[in-house]
Amino acid sequence: MTIADLQSVASFHGWILAPRPGPRAPLTPRERQIVDSVLSGRTTKEIAFDLGVSDTTVRVLYSRAMKKLGRSKRKRKKSKQTSHA
Repeated sequence: MTIADLQSVASFHGWILAPRPGPRAPLTPRERQIVDSVLSGRTTKEIAFDLGVSDTTVRVLYSRAMKKLGRSKRKRKKSKQTSHA
């Protein structure tokens, strides 16, 4: 089956063919630093304080790094809540 055949079938069904992802861009040194800090269990605020940047900057750089790595968003740890009945 050729690309033209695939495009024809996709068009018939109303599908949109996404382009194939190219090689991912490498992480910048700062993105790597933030990813390593997150992997070691540090919070956004802790990382921001140590790097002398805002927590928003840390979140943006982490998000960019995850996109480059093809990963989903950071999962937050849920704390166990105990009920006092």
